[in-house]
Amino acid sequence: MAQTYSNDLRSKLLQAYAKGEIGLKRLAGQFGVSYSWAQRILSVQRSTGGTDRPVGGPRGFPSRLTPELRKKLAERIAQNPDATLVELKDWLLAQTKVSISVQRLCAVLLEMGLRRKKKFTRR
Repeated sequence: MAQTYSNDLRSKLLQAYAKGEIGLKRLAGQFGVSYSWAQRILSVQRSTGGTDRPVGGPRGFPSRLTPELRKKLAERIAQNPDATLVELKDWLLAQTKVSISVQRLCAVLLEMGLRRKKKFTRR
């Protein structure tokens, strides 16, 4: 995964460009960054006035399992502690009309600090 450039590098590149001695393309080469990145931070500086990297927002889709649904799910698990992931998934669909995968349900339960069986035990 790509690493983000530091705010120090951003500010140094923008300060060097502000001096006006060298063009942005040559500065990008000297600093070892791409020309498109240099253009992008320059446009951000012009629009916001700051040199720091903007704070990123949350990525991906919002979870269908809201805090209220997570609370209901925890109550259901307290009532029926032997329920499998498939049973909990089916219960969620029947009770709340929320359809999620077994893998996502397992991840949510781990986030909640709960562990579940993945399949029926055989006697």
